[in-house]
Amino acid sequence: MINKILLSPPFSNIYPNVKGTTRIVGTYTLNKRPGLHRVLTTLRKTEDGWLNNVGLRNPGIKNFSKNNVIISIALLEKLELSSMFYYLYYTSLEYNILAVELNISCPNKKVINIENNFIQDINKKIAPTIIKIPHDTKKTELEVFINSSCHYIHVSNTKKTEKGALSGKSLIDKNIKNIKYIKENSYKKIIAGGGIYSFEDLIKYKSAGADLFSLSTILLNPTKTYKIINQWSQYQKQD
Repeated sequence: MINKILLSPPFSNIYPNVKGTTRIVGTYTLNKRPGLHRVLTTLRKTEDGWLNNVGLRNPGIKNFSKNNVIISIALLEKLELSSMFYYLYYTSLEYNILAVELNISCPNKKVINIENNFIQDINKKIAPTIIKIPHDTKKTELEVFINSSCHYIHVSNTKKTEKGALSGKSLIDKNIKNIKYIKENSYKKIIAGGGIYSFEDLIKYKSAGADLFSLSTILLNPTKTYKIINQWSQYQKQD
């Protein structure tokens, strides 16, 4: 079961399991990547949100060992497709993977777009798929994701800037435009992320058409994180 509240990387990798939430872990590449920096050493506050330059720091898909989570992956070149599928498939035989998130949104490292045949194979043999899209996705690109075989579209935790990956409330307006467009033109489930620092932010995304909600930078503040989770739980009981 995938809960409506998702805890997203990079902070979800070190977060405990929280009742009423589902963790997305990763993002995993085929091979181990040391990344540019550790998250907390590169994270810095700006007027527009939070910047980081962490890159795709991860131990590689071969070292995945978590249960009952969504696994986020990224491919750096097409030659990795078959090997990534191989490791995903055999990993899924040992661990309960709830979904596979195909992360094509990383602002700090160029990743390849995912071919639809790859998505279909994951759907059939491993788990439902999520495409996590870049913040600055255009309508013509949205059409490609809408017409793909993925089950969910994740809109979108970070924005590419010259100084690194930006997260925060400045992402919300553009995200809402993309969410509304996807909702008006498809039946896909939408995950909203980016700038959710309060329950009111979450409801703003829900009103735009989002079905699930991704928390990331707010995880640095457990008190505020648990408050949002508890408010959502109460809201669901009343809804």
